[in-house]
This record gives sequence, structure tokens and C-alpha cells, in this order.
Amino acid sequence: MEWIALSILFGIALAMDCLALSITDGLVYCDLNDKKWRPFFIAGVFGLGQGLFPLIGFLLGETVSEYIDRFDHYIAFALLAIIGGKMLYEGIRGMIKPESVIPKRFSVKEVCFQGVADSIDALAVGITLPTNIHVAQGIDNYRTYVACAIIAAVTFGISLIGLFAGKRIARLFKGKYEVSEVVGGAVLVVLGVVIMTQGILAVA
Repeated sequence: MEWIALSILFGIALAMDCLALSITDGLVYCDLNDKKWRPFFIAGVFGLGQGLFPLIGFLLGETVSEYIDRFDHYIAFALLAIIGGKMLYEGIRGMIKPESVIPKRFSVKEVCFQGVADSIDALAVGITLPTNIHVAQGIDNYRTYVACAIIAAVTFGISLIGLFAGKRIARLFKGKYEVSEVVGGAVLVVLGVVIMTQGILAVA
């Protein structure tokens, strides 16, 4: 059962970016708890992305995955920079003009963008799954699919923890949504830079 333990550990490693994203969402979405399904939706999107994208990379094969590996980190950076940059702009504007502050509301579209941005670099990771979790090669090997499901479940759980942690942090700002947006935007931009840097170093 070693491969199950390795799948869990691999899932924890892949979920760290999602942890940062979920803390940010918990921090900036003022209406996150207005609907009970919203935290579970966000965690579900992140979990699905982290479980599905490696599987897609595994199924596409080594040649395609290597090609994707050259560009995926740039796409991830662009998406996170756009979302985070918008948050930074709105937060800084709110600090300068407090009357312009509009609390950020939950957005299905934005959450899906985040899920894709954070998971797209995992496409190329898929080709290494059999090696990393010590299972046999071949698309008919059920263990690879179970491993991806475990990664998705682990990411889901970690993302939920991050969301609730983000809400607790938001309370410290005592309704200062502009501060939440600046912090959240900065986290996303930094995360995008980290993913891009890691991708460039991996390809080099």
C-alpha cells in the first residue's frame, strides 16, 4: 500500500499553491459564507484541477507533456497576475479613496480562473506520476487514476482549511476590505511569479 501513502504525500505537495489561493479567497470574498455551498465549491474546483490536470498530462503522453511544460508556467503567471493585479489596484484605490470601496463578492468565473491557473502547470507533472508514486506504466493501470483521485481529495481538504483560515484572518482587518484586497492581490501575484520561476528553472 506504499503507493497510497505516496499519493497522499504527493497530493499535499501539489496542494500548497491551492492553500495560498484558498486563504486569499477566504480573505477577500466578503459574502463567502452567505451560501453554504460556496466554500465547498471553491475547494472542489481546486481539488478537481489538481487531480484532473496531472491525469490529462499522463494520458497525453511524454511528448505532448514536454511541449506543454515549456509554456504552462507563463500561462499560470498571466492568469494569476491579471486576477491579483486587479485586486491590488482596487485595494490601493480603496485606501486612497475610501468612499470607492466595494466589498469583493464571490465569483464562480474568478474561482474557475484561479483553479485553471494554479493547476495548469500540473499537466506536465502527470507524465511523472507512475515514477513518483511507484506504480506501473500504462493507461490501463487503475492505480494512476486512484492516485489522481487521492490528490484531488487531499487538495479539497487542504483548500477548505485555507478558506476558513482566510475568513479568520479577514476578521483581524475589522471590515477594512481594501486591506484584504491588497494582501490577497499581492499573494496571487507572488504565487504567479513563484510558479513561473519554478517552471523556467525546471525547463532550463
